[in-house]
Amino acid sequence: MVVKEKRGRRRYIAFRVDGKASDEELLAALNAALSSRGVKVPKVIQFDGRMGVVRCSPKDKDRILAALAADGKGIVPLSTSGTLLTLRKRYFSGLERRD
Repeated sequence: MVVKEKRGRRRYIAFRVDGKASDEELLAALNAALSSRGVKVPKVIQFDGRMGVVRCSPKDKDRILAALAADGKGIVPLSTSGTLLTLRKRYFSGLERRD
């Protein structure tokens, strides 16, 4: 059995932050937006202060998108993809990555 069969395929969500935020401010905003809805805070894969990508499970994707859209904490979801490479090409092509 392949690991992906056990845990499911991952989904990646690109987002934009209104203004400029530090890593700590981003985590606090994500925690505030998602913990009240009972959703586990996703793993932040990439964040440059204004735009970023988080990784989540397919079953949590819709709840995370709904929570971010309804919360109004300044985190705006842009797009969802099954591959990280697609989002990096679309939103971070000219930027230097900070992994």
